[in-house]
Amino acid sequence: MNLRTAMQPEPDAGLPVEVLNDGFRWMRFSGGLEQRFLADGAARRLRYVTISGALSLLVFLGFLPVDWMMAGDVFPMALTLRLGVFTPVAVLLLLIPFLARDWVLRHIPPLVIEAIVLISGVCAAACLAFILSSSQSPTRQYYHVGLMVVVMYGNMVQRLRFWYAVAFSLAVYAIHLGAMLMVPAHDERLVLPLAALLAASVIFTLAANWALERDERRRYLLSLRRRALLDELGSVNRQLQTLARVDALTGLYNRRHFEEYLERAWQRAHRDGTALAVLMLDVDHFKAYNDRYGHPEGDRCLAAVAEAVSACLRRPGDLVARYGGEEMVAVLPLAGAEEALQAAERIRRAVEALQIPHAGSAASRVVTICVGVASVRADGLAAATDLVELADAALYRAKQAGRNRVAGGGFDATPPG
Repeated sequence: MNLRTAMQPEPDAGLPVEVLNDGFRWMRFSGGLEQRFLADGAARRLRYVTISGALSLLVFLGFLPVDWMMAGDVFPMALTLRLGVFTPVAVLLLLIPFLARDWVLRHIPPLVIEAIVLISGVCAAACLAFILSSSQSPTRQYYHVGLMVVVMYGNMVQRLRFWYAVAFSLAVYAIHLGAMLMVPAHDERLVLPLAALLAASVIFTLAANWALERDERRRYLLSLRRRALLDELGSVNRQLQTLARVDALTGLYNRRHFEEYLERAWQRAHRDGTALAVLMLDVDHFKAYNDRYGHPEGDRCLAAVAEAVSACLRRPGDLVARYGGEEMVAVLPLAGAEEALQAAERIRRAVEALQIPHAGSAASRVVTICVGVASVRADGLAAATDLVELADAALYRAKQAGRNRVAGGGFDATPPG
């Protein structure tokens, strides 16, 4: 198993910081970040507007006594508008997300929900304006302050997205002006003060809405940054843990990891009564190779050999590690003697097939290896280190027999020719 890894930061890890630094003056993120912001907050936003919408409907119906006091001459019509027209539609709109929340989140874009909230607020304002326009009560003119409550509903209670809040506020203000212009005022002196009061309500609630959404967006960016930092930190920690177990030159696991892995594999094999094999590998006459070609070439040679060895051992659970110097070691769980010897011979042939010139070798004109094989049932050994000693002894026999060969358990494989 070859584990050459590279530490690369997440591609968008710095994006939240960039947006925080640059700001979002138009209350909108650039690119796909805006859609991500809306999508991430869709469920929470839907729940909020549903609950606040239900409370607002109760307040809307709570103004029926005020209708009776301020526009008593058209109270039956007000009752019909509030209870017979507006309320059934509002209840239906509130029940849909309550009964089919997942469907709404999947099929209705977040901004469509904002538009529905906007329209519901405008309809509430239109109901009030229609009641005022139809009434002949001398107190009806004072009832225009009720539109301030409607503005507060959209901008502060439902907290429409800022630009939707702007459109909503302008629509409500236009309804107010239209109602004032269409119906003669009972007291002309109240026209300007009422218009100014509503304008002030619009300005102040929009300012508060802007600040609330700005803070929400900043919190979202900070949460993204925190998430990115945690992900990056976790990735770096995992990579550091891996690098602490990997040999930098060959990309193989190091001896420390091999020993820990072998101990776990041995305990598992001992518990299950299964076979476990260890292969010890050594590059033939590697010191002579370094002396003749230099250490940089020696490093490249070891890396090539390591890659060839790894390519030959692809079973789940197989592990290859650098044991030290030019020695490598492999662990083959569930491998009996015959299978382990076949794997060792496959590795030996693969290294020889690299055809790396080695004029200083007494075994061949190219780089070759010796492989010592030990495969036993784990319950026949006292410790995992016994298996390593058996493989090391087999490696010694392969060297003594002339190198470029596999040895183990009385078996001595000599390369053909």
